[in-house]
Amino acid sequence: MTVVVNQSLYPVQGIEQRFYHGNRYHCISAKVALQWDGQGRLRSLPKQLPLLRNDVWHDQEDRSSLRCASELIPYKPATDVLVVGSVRPADGRPTTGWAGALLIGEREKRLRFFGPRYWRHSLLSGWRLSGSEPCSEVALLYENAYGGVSDVSKAHFDDGEFYPANPHGCGFVGRHRPDTAQVYRAAQIEAWDGAITRFGRDEPVGGFGPIPGYFPARAQHMGSWNAQDTAVIPLDMDMRYWNTAPPDQRSAEYLKCGDRISLVGLRPGPPLSLEIPPFEPALVCLFADRHREARRMHLDTVTIDLDQQHLVLRFQQIVAFNVALKQIEVRCAPCKPLSGEVANG
Repeated sequence: MTVVVNQSLYPVQGIEQRFYHGNRYHCISAKVALQWDGQGRLRSLPKQLPLLRNDVWHDQEDRSSLRCASELIPYKPATDVLVVGSVRPADGRPTTGWAGALLIGEREKRLRFFGPRYWRHSLLSGWRLSGSEPCSEVALLYENAYGGVSDVSKAHFDDGEFYPANPHGCGFVGRHRPDTAQVYRAAQIEAWDGAITRFGRDEPVGGFGPIPGYFPARAQHMGSWNAQDTAVIPLDMDMRYWNTAPPDQRSAEYLKCGDRISLVGLRPGPPLSLEIPPFEPALVCLFADRHREARRMHLDTVTIDLDQQHLVLRFQQIVAFNVALKQIEVRCAPCKPLSGEVANG
């Protein structure tokens, strides 16, 4: 039996997962929660956040936005960068619309945000999009992006009755004739290449938050699961299925200490630049013959919470099952003082 020992001040977990051909691995992860200030300085939270064993949904499971994915996900081949909470204009004042961007190193993703707006029909002009009402924030939920279903009262949907890329959104009409007496909510979050200008036209989905496994961006990597043998992943599964960020928010390689993530137009004040802090966590594997092996852990998830001003990091590593492996020590600590702790003593 292999014992996992936490030699750090941060939450740690170890689970077993059978990968291809049923090969067994110990999947070890550590979670670090930090507070950031307006200058991007970081300090550890006095009370660390627990590891999440289950998905957290905005409302009904599988029928609303995924707020946080379970942290029992055993492995990710790249770093997810997620932004959650509500975006707010840079000047802090209510406005009808603005643009914002997430920068991961040199990569940039831009979105547009709007106050509440609606589609209305008239005999003379047909379907027209109203002006946006002033607002001070927009929640980063997929309910506020383009998508949806044709009839929210239904329990199951046929093809053409839901928008596969985002069945939780708004503005989707589908194959059914829309009710001209009804007012339809229009998306408040637009993808940069998906300006919403025509009623009933499908557009790309805008968002910065996690996506569930049934969204096509993840489901395409799922492979052919056997309902009778869910313990073993299928040979045709691509492990990118376990990445929960939209594809354009995944790094080509794992992010590391010193890499930068910037937010522009997503919160009051000037652009915020966050540097991945000096954590280099590692596993120390102790075998029956007393020899030791060290394994570096990888940063596989970065979550920026705009409401709580939290930067949450998840590090992971997998270790092949070995009957001679007696203990795995998890060592996770900053290798030098954090920027906020230096600034504030």
